[in-house]
Amino acid sequence: MKKKLSTPRRIRDTDRTIAALKKATIEQLISNGFSGLSIIPIVKKAGVSQGALFYHFTSKDELIAEAFKEILEEFATRMRQISARFRKGITDQDAFVTEIGEAFSSDLFIGCMEMSLGIRSDQFLSSSVDGAIRKWRTALQDFWTQTFDLPGASEEEAIVHWAMASNTLRGHGFTKSFGMESLATDRLQRGFAKIYLREARMRPLNPDIVLSLKASTTKTDGEIQ
Repeated sequence: MKKKLSTPRRIRDTDRTIAALKKATIEQLISNGFSGLSIIPIVKKAGVSQGALFYHFTSKDELIAEAFKEILEEFATRMRQISARFRKGITDQDAFVTEIGEAFSSDLFIGCMEMSLGIRSDQFLSSSVDGAIRKWRTALQDFWTQTFDLPGASEEEAIVHWAMASNTLRGHGFTKSFGMESLATDRLQRGFAKIYLREARMRPLNPDIVLSLKASTTKTDGEIQ
C-alpha cells in the first residue's frame, strides 16, 4: 500500500516550490528585465510545471509581486548587515561606503529598479506591492538614522539629508550599470563621506569602539580641511 506523505513533508515541498519559483523570477528579472518576464523560462528554471506555478499563485503577476517583496526584504537585510558591521567596529568608514556602494549597484538593486519601473503601468502590481515599498522606504530611513546621528539637525533636516544620500547611491548604481564602474566607484569613495558623513556621528553598538571612532572622525575632518 502506498504510504501517504506527512503534513510536514508536504509543507516542506510547498515551501521549496514557492522559493524556487520566486528565485527563478528574480533571476529572470535581473537578466531579462521586467518586460522579459515569461512563465515558461521561470518554471523551467525553477524545475516545476506550470500547473505547480498556478497551484501556488493565482497568476504570473501575483508571483512577480511576491518575488519583488522578497527582493526588497533581501535588500533591507543586506543594509542592516552593513550597518551592524560598521557599528560593531568590524568595518571602518571607507569599508562602509564601499559596501553600501556595492549594495546599490548589486543585482538586488537592479532587480528593484527594474520592478519599480515596470509596475508603474500595472495597477494590480502597484497595489500588490505598495505595502512592501512603504516598508522598504521605512527600512532605508531607519538604516541611516540607526547608523548615524546628525548633531544639531532637526528630524526633518535629517530625513532630507539621508534621502539625498540614498538618491546619490541610486545614481551611483545607475552609473555602474552603464559600464562606468571604476569611475563611479572612485567618485563615490572620494565624495560620499565628505558630503554626507562629515557632520554625522556613527551610533556604535559596542561602547568599546567609541574612542577609536572619535579618533577616526577627527582624522577625517582634518583631511577634509
